[in-house]
Amino acid sequence: MIFGRSILSTFLMIETVKLSEGNLFGKIHRPVVLSDTVQRDHDVFVNKEIWNLAEDHIRAMMVNRDDPHGSNVPCSSPSAVWLQKQTSLVATDDLEKMLRWNLYIVPFAYKLYIANPVLYSQEYFGFDGEYTHEIREIYDEAQDFWSGSGVFDEVHLLAAHGSDLSDREKLIPTLELLFEGSYDKDFTVDDHADEIQELISRLPGGYEFPLLTFNAFATDEMGDDIDPSIIIGDGYFQFQKDSRNESEGPEYALTHEFAHHVMNAMGLSLEDYKKEELMADAFAAYFLANNSGGDMTGEEISNIHRVAYSVGDCGISDELHHGTPKERKCATVWGADFADSKEGRKLNARELYARFNTWFSDIDSLDNECLPQSSSSVTRNISAIISLMLLVPWLLAW
Repeated sequence: MIFGRSILSTFLMIETVKLSEGNLFGKIHRPVVLSDTVQRDHDVFVNKEIWNLAEDHIRAMMVNRDDPHGSNVPCSSPSAVWLQKQTSLVATDDLEKMLRWNLYIVPFAYKLYIANPVLYSQEYFGFDGEYTHEIREIYDEAQDFWSGSGVFDEVHLLAAHGSDLSDREKLIPTLELLFEGSYDKDFTVDDHADEIQELISRLPGGYEFPLLTFNAFATDEMGDDIDPSIIIGDGYFQFQKDSRNESEGPEYALTHEFAHHVMNAMGLSLEDYKKEELMADAFAAYFLANNSGGDMTGEEISNIHRVAYSVGDCGISDELHHGTPKERKCATVWGADFADSKEGRKLNARELYARFNTWFSDIDSLDNECLPQSSSSVTRNISAIISLMLLVPWLLAW
């Protein structure tokens, strides 16, 4: 993800905070649960632990949304601040229903499982398609750059749109797929669709409310019918726009997720979410800064560092922790700097992986300049010695 290879909810960027005792939702709403078929056959949604943890984070954010600077909300990452602002705009009852009904996965499920693949060529990115050109352009460049890694053109570029939920011909089959066992004569899928659309009509911006599609991830091949893909929700683009990272936010998202496909093609299974995400950050920045890749300017790369920082989280005790804001930024600093070095001009993916492993071994000792503390201490000592050497002739002359 920028959020993860195995569909970790973007909401996992929020720091874990303690929930109030008791059931937050009680029996207010009729429960709907992912069907047995989905859990058995659809890898994207099979890991209930991941989704449950994501939901815990959203619930915790809701409990604390009116106290953004409270002592039990220690994370100050840009994503946490933004999420708190978004949840504060939603009535408590409506936010409860959004969580209860897993609305933040429905647009993605529609695009992955229900949408006709014939229409993929017409895909657009952003609420009004404003990011389509740069997403497709950077995808083509990334594919050329990483061509030796085994990533080929069957990786589909997909977008999740909240507006798809306004079309009942899209919404109802998606609900039937996800929540098949939850419906009966007293609560039909049509009833559920009615309630969902009524709820969305009350959200700020309606179907364009960003929390409906605040995610981006890469998927592996799933069975005979689902090819590998990269799917980016409109909510991600809105987050970057609100964070004033709109200029390079789309490039970062696409290349980060493409890096996950590079890792998949190499057969890498790190079983370490933080390392995997930081590697995707580093690979993305390496490509974007490379003269043979994205060939970004220094200013553009600086923006990439800010984008990576913005998606960091503070949940360092979480198994699904993706890296702190500083670590996410430092991974892109390393990748871009290495691409600009003489030895790093154009390495293949496996060589880059080996170099990344060396850098990652110092991840817990990085200072604010993204240098290992031992290295930064040596650098400071050398700088002091040089300054003294320059000063001595002046003192002697005086």
